[in-house]
This record gives sequence, C-alpha cells and structure tokens, in this order.
Amino acid sequence: PPLPLAMLWAAYGWAAEDESGWRAPLTLTLFGLLHDQLAGGPYGLFAVLYLAAYLIGRGAAVVMSAPNLISLWGGFIFTTVITVGIAAVIAPLALGDNVSIIPYAEAATITAILFPLVRPLYMSAAPSLRLQPGTRR
Repeated sequence: PPLPLAMLWAAYGWAAEDESGWRAPLTLTLFGLLHDQLAGGPYGLFAVLYLAAYLIGRGAAVVMSAPNLISLWGGFIFTTVITVGIAAVIAPLALGDNVSIIPYAEAATITAILFPLVRPLYMSAAPSLRLQPGTRR
C-alpha cells in the first residue's frame, strides 16, 4: 500500500507557519535528494516536488488563512493536487515517457486524507504569524 509522504506535511506546515528562513527550503531539498537516492531515480525529482509543495503552500496559506481545520485541509489538498500535476510534467522528463505517476498520486492522496490526524502534531491551532493582506504590524 502507498505510504504517506511526510515531507509534504512538513513543507506545508513550514509554509503555513511562515518559516521564511533558508532552513525549510534547504531541509526539503536535502530530504528530497535522499528520497531520490532511496527511490533509485534521478536526483532532483522529489526535491523539486517538495520545494514546489513549500512554495504552493505559502500561497495557499495566505488564501486559506482561517485557522480552522477545513481551511487548512483545503489548502493542503490544493497543494497536493498541484504537486501531482507537477509530477505529471516532470516525471516523464526525468524518467522517460513510460513512467507512471499513479504511485505518487496514491501516496499524495493518502497523505491528504491523513492530514487532519497529523496536523496537530506540527502545526499550531493559532492564527499564522504571517501578515494577512490589509493588516498592519
């Protein structure tokens, strides 16, 4: 059975919590390269997917700014769907035309389904520290 991709949770959590330093992208890149090594594929595929999830998550966190589960879950589902689309474009370039993204899509779906269960472990229930449009410091 497909396993959840915990790095997608981490990418979205760091993006939603406004982890704006260099550590989050660097950590995602390193774990993406490690995932590439363990998967036996070309280097960079999972690193690109995890960084894309981080960047998409930063945008989704602004749009889905309410600190309730439905809003956060919706933003995460949006993020995973877009990463599946990115995988559909990048995987054939990296692995050839006969590659299937179905295993990644299944893992992303499982990850999205389990999001409400793991979110309290790493994301605070308080509103994000990120400035929302129209607010002042």
